[in-house]
Amino acid sequence: MKIRDLTPVPQFGVGGTDLGIPVRVPTGEIGFFFGDTFAENRVGGPGWRSPVLLYSHTHDLDDGVRFHRAAGGNPAKQLWDYPHNNPEFSTVLPTDAIVIGTRIYLHVLVVRGLPDTRWTEIQYSDDNGETWTHGGPKARWEGWEFGGHRRMLTWERGGDGFVYVMTTGGLERDKNVLLFRCPEDQLLNRDFYEPWGFRNGAWAWGNPPTPILPVGSKVGELCLRRMQNNWVLSYFNEAEYNITIRVVGQITDNWHTAPTFRPVRGPSGNGGPDVVARLYGGYVHPDSTFDNFHIIVSEWAESGWPYRAMQFRVQVQPAVPIEEDEHMSAREVAAAFRDDHPVALYDGSGRKLDLREAIAEILWKEVTNLGLEGRPVPADRKDDQFGHILSTHALAEQNNKLLRALCEKAGIDVDEVLT
Repeated sequence: MKIRDLTPVPQFGVGGTDLGIPVRVPTGEIGFFFGDTFAENRVGGPGWRSPVLLYSHTHDLDDGVRFHRAAGGNPAKQLWDYPHNNPEFSTVLPTDAIVIGTRIYLHVLVVRGLPDTRWTEIQYSDDNGETWTHGGPKARWEGWEFGGHRRMLTWERGGDGFVYVMTTGGLERDKNVLLFRCPEDQLLNRDFYEPWGFRNGAWAWGNPPTPILPVGSKVGELCLRRMQNNWVLSYFNEAEYNITIRVVGQITDNWHTAPTFRPVRGPSGNGGPDVVARLYGGYVHPDSTFDNFHIIVSEWAESGWPYRAMQFRVQVQPAVPIEEDEHMSAREVAAAFRDDHPVALYDGSGRKLDLREAIAEILWKEVTNLGLEGRPVPADRKDDQFGHILSTHALAEQNNKLLRALCEKAGIDVDEVLT
């Protein structure tokens, strides 16, 4: 079921655009990475930018995603400077992003015309997406590598110190999918990407890569996510002309026989609410659950319009029983906050914080924000009246924020609680 069109977004100078890859960024907001973006509601024209990043505080997905700010200000800026249609390439297109600690890694295609992929590379941001740095010479792959199967990419943390990476071809959308893994702290070093493959009668890491989807698969944009004890791969299926979603329990399970869903499709003679004429994309919203599963689908027309990203709610079932985290995750806690002092989601080694650690981080941030650290007079001195006032203020702010976070987790209307 279509929820709404996410674009155009005229308040941020976004007219025709596509992709809208949603990723939870370190502040707890959802960042949406868009491809070729124009000022007018069509393909082409003034204001050509790519990639573009918009942010959303929307977590009640059934109400439809709304955007409240853009990277670079208003209008939304291209994330880093380069001239389009230069002698080397014409544009840069995002394929997926991942957050480790407070760093965002963004993988992009560098193309010369469509569909010619020159190379792919990784850029990263340490300030929530406002400024970007190239990952260096080891964070680049040529378009011909792996027989053209390492162009579009998606990735997800495995919770075991590795990032699991799936790759396919470029905008031709005519390749199968390869699987790799890489240590979380080595994403910018191509030498550490280890393939998964079948050799001498067995599958193993370190073997030459073997396509993991059924023979004849033709994959376009793809999105790998780990949720509720399951692995989900959502992708544009060029062979069937639909969005296909496969679900397994373990990343190395048999993706050929995985439970498979086809919730959004191209025209086949029969209309319906989940038919999109010229569709692609299929990115999973990070707030999705198997009870409330949302994807972002793109559409374009040869006439130039529609050229947009849309939000759909779809039906997908888990492959193995759902297991919830023992503690509320730091991501969920962070999502409840709306100020400029975000809670860290991971410690310095990249390990996800649990609820107790997240609360400790919240308290530290609030105390620091309210000026209780670094003051000439210790806040616990009996004669420090100003310190006592600050301490009382800090305690009230802490309690208010923790109450809001816990109410949001439990699905309780916080405003009713506070009135």
